[in-house]
Amino acid sequence: MTNQIITPRIYVSVLADYNNGRMHGAWIDCNQDIDSIVQEIHQLYITSSDPNVIATVCQNCGHIKLYEHDTCSECGSDNVKQVPSAEEYGIHDYEGFGPFNISEYSSVVEVARMAEILTNSDSEDNKYAIDFLAGIYDDLDLIQDKLEEVQIFHGSRGDYAQELTECCYEVPEYLLYYINYDAIGRDMEINGEISEIEHDVYVTNTQDL
Repeated sequence: MTNQIITPRIYVSVLADYNNGRMHGAWIDCNQDIDSIVQEIHQLYITSSDPNVIATVCQNCGHIKLYEHDTCSECGSDNVKQVPSAEEYGIHDYEGFGPFNISEYSSVVEVARMAEILTNSDSEDNKYAIDFLAGIYDDLDLIQDKLEEVQIFHGSRGDYAQELTECCYEVPEYLLYYINYDAIGRDMEINGEISEIEHDVYVTNTQDL
């Protein structure tokens, strides 16, 4: 696993422009609150070359909300202005989301939650755990809840089998050289007791997750 940190971000295109053969979009960082992401998308909407609705822009705080409103939903000011706007987006690229898959129509709430899980991971083992859990579950809250339960072992399957055996049993010295720990580890892997997620990195409590 690389130690390089890539900020989770999405490339958002305004579909009204895209469907008319024009590229109008921007990269948006997703490790920020949902409303900030929405506001960046709305900024793209009101600069579209193919507007099809009206948006309300607050002249005091700059907040943008789709469609026509008499007051600002953010600060309550009635100093607002209606401007032409588009209203649909597509996610046409993304990076920094690790094991998570982003679709063209993924919601802002979903991508922000994924980014939060990833950026709040404070250890390499947590990132391994996310890789493993994302391959099992789609529910992001469940992935977050189970994150601390995942047990990570660094070493070969034979190393783990030896450590587990020596921890649980007192092996007579005369038998030490006859035990095939890799074969034991292989059987554990086949039985689903352990799972390799990267070379010599194992989840050792897969059946509990």
